[in-house]
Amino acid sequence: MKVGYIKNITLVALISVLALQAIWLYNTYALFQKEFNEKLDVIFRESIEKEIYYRLNDPLRKPTGGVVEGAKPEYDSYTNALAFNKYLEKTGSPFSISYIDTIFKKELTNRIGKLDYLLIHKDGQGKVITQSGNSKDNHLLSNSIYLMRPLNTDHADNIELYVSSPYRIIFGRMFLLLIASAIIALVIIYCLYWQMKIIARQDRIAEIRRDFTNAMIHDMKNPIMTIQMGISALKGGKLDDKELMKQQYFDIVSKESEHLLSLANKVLAIAKFEEKRITLSKQKVDPKLMFEGIAGKYRVNTDKQLEFDLDFEGLPSIYADPEYIYEAFSNVIDNAVKYSGKEVKIRVVGSYDENGNSIIRIRDNGFGISLKDQKRIFEKFERAGLNKKNSGISGFGLGLNYVYQTVTAHRGIVKVDSVLNEYSEFTIILPDKENDKTTPD
Repeated sequence: MKVGYIKNITLVALISVLALQAIWLYNTYALFQKEFNEKLDVIFRESIEKEIYYRLNDPLRKPTGGVVEGAKPEYDSYTNALAFNKYLEKTGSPFSISYIDTIFKKELTNRIGKLDYLLIHKDGQGKVITQSGNSKDNHLLSNSIYLMRPLNTDHADNIELYVSSPYRIIFGRMFLLLIASAIIALVIIYCLYWQMKIIARQDRIAEIRRDFTNAMIHDMKNPIMTIQMGISALKGGKLDDKELMKQQYFDIVSKESEHLLSLANKVLAIAKFEEKRITLSKQKVDPKLMFEGIAGKYRVNTDKQLEFDLDFEGLPSIYADPEYIYEAFSNVIDNAVKYSGKEVKIRVVGSYDENGNSIIRIRDNGFGISLKDQKRIFEKFERAGLNKKNSGISGFGLGLNYVYQTVTAHRGIVKVDSVLNEYSEFTIILPDKENDKTTPD
């Protein structure tokens, strides 16, 4: 399955999980709000009851006797309280909203918490008689929880309650739940991110393996066929009397064998570098002499016109393992020759930095490398310099990774600077002897 489809499926799954989590949190909030409203209604009802029964049992009230209409033992306490309130209103003991306010405020604070509220006493036609509460702000009338209770059995008077939204209290109760939900969401996103990264990496590895297999077959098939043809010609005896041609065939077979051996050694060396199993035998090396040897080798092995400009007046020696550093420099030059036109100009300059470290800059006039490809040019099997212009160039994509591994093992740094269709410049910085260790960690 392509990575694009996997990304789309993962995105849909992530949105679904987050949507389900949001629905769950919303339902939880709605449940808490319902519980809050029920508790608020109980406090409101009990406050009205307490105010009525307080007046009914007031020792200063003059007893009038008689039967209270609408009050029966089998009725609930609130229904009887409404009947008692009607009786008290007739006998000269009026309803007190301020006392309800006192009771309600205390119960609300103790059982729920501090909230803004407004109590309004209205008659049967909806006319406001009086009001009380800890908030005089009329915004509560349009943006709050609303409850209404009658004050007598015939609903001639009512009392309305407006309470500010309890979201702070509800969210406070849901605090741990919200934190846990956020952590779960972050974990899910993190896991999906790494899942996508691993899938993309596996897809990349599979692509690299295919490219590597194709490149390996291509690069090894030609030398093997050449060796077989050469051995066949030499073995047949047709060249026994042609010494010059016979020597040429021997040279071809030897050259192709060395090419195959070099590829095998490069793969093995990179594996050792990655496993930290390389021990470097460092010594002072003459960089000018080394690059003169590399230049001579490529002048013989290519049909391109090569021009080398070597300037090592400022760097008489470097401290490195001669075998590995020679192969690393050779790989940089090999890339410069491969990814250039028919006329190749290579300039190599050596110098010291302010800390005494050796600096080698290798610049060519080749096809260049895009900024995007420069970020991964040193990765294994990466052949970022390939494009339509030079897609026929063979190779495993190991050369610059070998350079990176070798320089890193020397505790150095390798950098690239390039402009498409203009130049590429590789800068290799190697530490001096005093600030270096001979083996990597």
